[in-house]
Amino acid sequence: MRHPVPTPRAFRSQRLIVLTLLFGVAACDVPAFEGPQIQSPPPAFFIQNEAYQNRRMFPDHEIVSHDAWVETSWGFFSGIYINGHRGVLTEGDVRAAQEAALAEAVSGVIIENVEPLTVDGHDAWGWAERLQTRELGLPWIRYRAMAPYHTISYAIDFHGGEPGLKGRPDTLRVIVASFAIGQTTWDLRLIAILGGMTLFLVAALQRRSQARATRLQGIHFVKIKKDDEKESDEGPESEVNASADAESGSATSD
Repeated sequence: MRHPVPTPRAFRSQRLIVLTLLFGVAACDVPAFEGPQIQSPPPAFFIQNEAYQNRRMFPDHEIVSHDAWVETSWGFFSGIYINGHRGVLTEGDVRAAQEAALAEAVSGVIIENVEPLTVDGHDAWGWAERLQTRELGLPWIRYRAMAPYHTISYAIDFHGGEPGLKGRPDTLRVIVASFAIGQTTWDLRLIAILGGMTLFLVAALQRRSQARATRLQGIHFVKIKKDDEKESDEGPESEVNASADAESGSATSD
């Protein structure tokens, strides 16, 4: 009876295939989102690039790219806006934008100081805002940041109205700081290992197929006659033997 559990030899090639696939996955680093994008959006947020904020960080700078995430569950609106601007903006530009926000702030809006950040390995700057009054409580909080790259600067604006976000204001800073220009990267060393394993696997399968073909060539097949074929082959001979016996009996009786 054949054992139901495969032997190590039986699934040796399967293990090699699994390892090859694992190395293939490890050889590349795929971001959550390709291109300039928030890489860790909160749950229930979805992309809606038609959404724009009422007051941008840099209203005097042309927008060359725009993305937006929104969340509207339970009637509370939250949105993340990403605007790309040509050129390399500086910390001074961020401070000027924060001062403009202070000048335009309505009663109850609290704007904090500019602080340094690290976004996608780049120096960045941002500040927090919130609307808080005795009558309204805490309707919303906000975190704004700017991350300059070589030829473009990105302004990220996170407006949070959902109660879970308002109760954890530091979460907005963390999510804004997850911004990155997502791109798939490849590990050449692992790719070389993967290529070697693939060649080894192909060679092993070819040797296995060749050995099986050689074994099959050495097998001699014998045709086994069926019962009806045996009866048909024995039929005429039996009749001849019966006739001979009958003649022999007649001669004896005479």
